[in-house]
Amino acid sequence: MKIFAFSCSPRKQHGVTDSLLNIFLESAEAAGAEVTKHYLTDLNINGCKGCFSCWWGTPGKCIHSDDMDWIIPAILDTDILVYATPVYHDNIIHYLQRLRERTLPLALPEFIVNKGETTHPGRYSRKRKQVIIATAGFPESSAFEVTERLFQGATHIHLPSSVMIEHGKELPIIQGFIQDVKTAARKLAMGEDIDESLGSRLKLVYPPEVKEIIIKQHNEMSAKYTPSG
Repeated sequence: MKIFAFSCSPRKQHGVTDSLLNIFLESAEAAGAEVTKHYLTDLNINGCKGCFSCWWGTPGKCIHSDDMDWIIPAILDTDILVYATPVYHDNIIHYLQRLRERTLPLALPEFIVNKGETTHPGRYSRKRKQVIIATAGFPESSAFEVTERLFQGATHIHLPSSVMIEHGKELPIIQGFIQDVKTAARKLAMGEDIDESLGSRLKLVYPPEVKEIIIKQHNEMSAKYTPSG
């Protein structure tokens, strides 16, 4: 099983997004998967110009010549595509948005209706699974509405108040979440599907008492860095 992953946070190995991605990838690799990981900020990816040459001029090929020249073939050759993104200001990181836009050559220009929604069919027949690992500062699950909308049909892993992976790692709810992430990685690496029960646990939801602690600790920390006067 081939896994092709992008760590999209500009903080790279210093951020919790990358830490959570590594937990997933290490478990998948231990289960036999062939894992490739790239830091998206290290790659040269030009923005989409909206010219649609990849549809009607040079079908399947973008006018830009950059790292997407090898990324597109790598995506086509993978079994599982993994994106790890922080949610900043209610949106995915702009590096990932640019990458998503440049995958337009993977779609055909025709309209089709799928489950009541108008979409484009894929240019290539091979299907691959997608995993979205998303972290956020807010403690509510609503922070991930944007990733749910953009990556429909993917396996979603949501970590709200992402600092808890470090500062709250002794809490049973965090330990259980990490174990579920590892279980999901192993299952996918072995070609298994994620059942509904596990899928729901991958979207961490804090009980009110934990959320209250998170908010209190955040505000105390913030006060230390807020200039007085």
